[in-house]
Amino acid sequence: MAISPEHQIYSELFADAPDMAAGFLRELGVEVPDYDRSELTSCDLGHVDPVERRSDVAILLRGPAGDDPHGKLMGIVVEVQRDEKERKRFTWPEYVAALRSKHECPVALLVICPRQRVADWYTEPIPLGHPGFVLDPIVLGPRGIPVVTDPGDVGERPTLGVLSAAAHGTREPDVLTALHSGLDHIDRETAAKYIGYALHLLSGGKGQAALEELMMTETYAYTSEWTERLRAEGEARGEARGEARGLTKGAAAARAEDILRILEARGATPTDEQRERVEGCRDLALLDVWFDRALRLTRVDELFEG
Repeated sequence: MAISPEHQIYSELFADAPDMAAGFLRELGVEVPDYDRSELTSCDLGHVDPVERRSDVAILLRGPAGDDPHGKLMGIVVEVQRDEKERKRFTWPEYVAALRSKHECPVALLVICPRQRVADWYTEPIPLGHPGFVLDPIVLGPRGIPVVTDPGDVGERPTLGVLSAAAHGTREPDVLTALHSGLDHIDRETAAKYIGYALHLLSGGKGQAALEELMMTETYAYTSEWTERLRAEGEARGEARGEARGLTKGAAAARAEDILRILEARGATPTDEQRERVEGCRDLALLDVWFDRALRLTRVDELFEG
């Protein structure tokens, strides 16, 4: 089964920052032990049919050696889900059990859903059949992702900045500004990657256009082959919009001139203020209304009434 770019991006964000998964679990009410370090572990949780039995990200939290000489405190299975799939209710318990058996430590399941309706669908408990043996998925949708508007926070946790942009960037422009400015605090190669991720996750909406607009400024600093292509496409769209604005401006100026000529021909000489109002108007629909009125008015004031 082919993995979508969106699915891959969310997986890589958590792979880049395993601590982020532990942080979200705590915020969602899960008891996570204090640990010294987090690390990725093998995602191959079974022995056959690896496509069906491979989690997106598997994380291991380690601390000082205690009961476990290797300091294994907790495992986290991170799964990204873009749509509703009943099959996941059967494979997720297997992921949790396999990672628990492999590392002999407690394991939690964290499901990341870019769409809130999908997150709501996955919150149902999964009874395994044995009395009392029920898996309650811990699900994170857009509502559970914080609105990050401080560039400093983005600099410290850039993966969270990308998640926040994807979840809230369309409605919260400050999130995009924070992402764009905050990535100045990390190395340029990584910043280019995360800008590319954010643009893809915002693809096709107002958020993507707003972030591209920020990238057009002189402070643009995140270059990669992919982001340069997006930037070039944005510039091309900007040129097209500029040409359209130029055509509109020219048509408006011509219609304004027609209105003033009609007024002069009817002996209704406008004042300087009225002339400036007509010449400064760029609303073609309004100019059409004024043009029709100019053909039958007796006073210039009637042009602007109503």
